[in-house]
Amino acid sequence: MLNAARDPAQLSGSDKQRALSAWYASELGRRLIAAETRILDPLLETLFGYHLLYIGCCADSRLIKTSPISHRITLGLDGSSLNGADSPGLVSDPSALALQSDSIDVVVLHHELEFSADSRAVLREAVRVLRPGGHIVLIAFNPLSLWGLKRLLLVCLPMRKESARLPPWQGKFRKLKRLIDWLEVLDVHQLSSFSAMHELPVAISDQSALLGRLAETMSSLGSRLNSPFGATSVIVGVKQSRPLTPAVRKWRSPMPTPIQGVPSTLQGHSKQSEV
Repeated sequence: MLNAARDPAQLSGSDKQRALSAWYASELGRRLIAAETRILDPLLETLFGYHLLYIGCCADSRLIKTSPISHRITLGLDGSSLNGADSPGLVSDPSALALQSDSIDVVVLHHELEFSADSRAVLREAVRVLRPGGHIVLIAFNPLSLWGLKRLLLVCLPMRKESARLPPWQGKFRKLKRLIDWLEVLDVHQLSSFSAMHELPVAISDQSALLGRLAETMSSLGSRLNSPFGATSVIVGVKQSRPLTPAVRKWRSPMPTPIQGVPSTLQGHSKQSEV
């Protein structure tokens, strides 16, 4: 578990992954994964190809189980972070992926940008390995939500500073518009965006039937109204294809130079010389 006495910026990537994996196994983390799975299930069914790459700290294979792609790769920073994952593992730094460019059909980037030291480098690498016409599914925490409000309160209240160091509240929550702008800079066109997890950011015990009913009501209402204020934002984008050869510029052809006659040095000519 993440040590609250230490600054999260001083933790290694592997430590952050293990701390987040432990949080995903908690009651609140499992509810978050369940809500995100309900969004991803019908979405991944429509994305085809040969290779799928999952980048994130959750080892629950249910997130990508509905994908028709049989070859699914789960990224990890070390061997221990891949424990429990059903997919073939790849040990690599997400900001420097050990994969060829234009080799992956679908990339699922699951809550990775919030906890990376260099979020833009991670996103650049995810797009680099994605083939032209391939799809990226980006899942990130939404600051314009009850979860974002809780994170803000934890950071601002002096007595809750230590709680703000624990996952997932120590992450950087970014607005949907900024994430879309980052994708557009990398020539990724947004196809759609969704919002998931409209419940309160608190654990619900088995004895709290009232909170349980409230969570179900909020989830149902948020989904029915397509509310943009869910805990997580889901963005689907497609990598644009670039032309293999540069377009030839059409230059204007020069105007033909008129032929000027040269005066003859002969003083006269014979009528017989005319044709």
